[in-house]
Amino acid sequence: METTSAELYRLERAEEQQWAEGAQQTPTELLREQRERGFATLWFRPELEADFCRYLRLSGRLSRLTLLSIAFLAMAITPLIDTTLLGMPEPLVPLSRWLQLGGMIPLLLGVGLFCWKRPDAAAIELVMVLLFLGFIAGLLGQRIVDARYGFDLPVEFIGICTVTMFALARIRFWVMLPAAVVAGIAAIGVEVAFIHIEPNVNYHVFATVVLMVVAVCAGYSLEYFIRWTWLNGTLLHYLSRQDSLTGLLNRYALEDALEQAQAQAARESAGYAVAMIDIDAFGAYNDHYGHQEGDAALRRVAAVLRAGARRPLDVCGRYGGEEFAMLWMHGDADEIRALAENVCSAIAAERIPHAVSPVAEWVTVSIGVCHIGPDDGRVGLSAALRKADALLYEAKARGRNRVLCERFSSWPDDDG
Repeated sequence: METTSAELYRLERAEEQQWAEGAQQTPTELLREQRERGFATLWFRPELEADFCRYLRLSGRLSRLTLLSIAFLAMAITPLIDTTLLGMPEPLVPLSRWLQLGGMIPLLLGVGLFCWKRPDAAAIELVMVLLFLGFIAGLLGQRIVDARYGFDLPVEFIGICTVTMFALARIRFWVMLPAAVVAGIAAIGVEVAFIHIEPNVNYHVFATVVLMVVAVCAGYSLEYFIRWTWLNGTLLHYLSRQDSLTGLLNRYALEDALEQAQAQAARESAGYAVAMIDIDAFGAYNDHYGHQEGDAALRRVAAVLRAGARRPLDVCGRYGGEEFAMLWMHGDADEIRALAENVCSAIAAERIPHAVSPVAEWVTVSIGVCHIGPDDGRVGLSAALRKADALLYEAKARGRNRVLCERFSSWPDDDG
């Protein structure tokens, strides 16, 4: 299952909102902290673990289907060669056919269909573990029956199944480990209780135990590698889309998010608004207080803007310098104007000193908002931003520290 850009952005916004409300840390800070702390126990912080589990389920779809296909092929081929090449006694054929054709193959088909249709289901780990235990039970049961007829079904199959599960099932190590331990204990118990102990049998048990130990070690190493790759890949993803100073979306990511949000609004026939926001007299602020204080002021303004775009489909980013852009999804012109005025008031309420401002004693912003109604049709991003930018400069011309909000349809459509 592929994740579209719009779905990816919604997931990012939902994660950012959840983490901001819970841990009071940005995704980048959480990822960096986790990388520094390490994860030798194969466990991330709760804020990260849920997202990693979702990634593991989705990315492991092909691997799990490959595992199920191999098992299905083995079950389908075995009836063709069990008597001719493997030497299975004729009395065992009916039981073997019943287990393979009546039990294992339908089970594999059912699990395969579930993995294909629901690769993101949280229950997929439980399904795969139950499938594994079902296979182990079938193999051990057949080994007990086969031994009575003098046919030695290799107990090493238990170890091979365990290796393939750790390698291809893409379920977490700590979920798979108890099932592997149960399988190992059951295999040894069957050998001791039901199979005549001879030196050759001891050798097979020893080989099976070695295979299972290798499976456990390989399973730990594989998941550690997958976690390390995910952690660094996710961190790189956020860094590539994040403005390093403010933590908001950078220009590239902002334009991409705006386009995705616009497309979503068009599909839903929903209204939305694009806003351009500029800090009043920020050049004078930098000249008076210095660039370090200017950077601190930008971060405080960005925090207020981030709080003003808390819904999953809202967009907020740094457009350049002291200029920001926002998109509010849904809402009529009055509701959008109220959101913009709340942002304007909230920034003023921060009381960031601005001794050289021509409009106030603290930092303020001017906001131009272009509202696109449901019946305005598909509006190009450049056109919406240009209208919002024109409104921004009109707000500045009217005295700054204010909001101007207009409907897009009230402007001449100069670029379609």
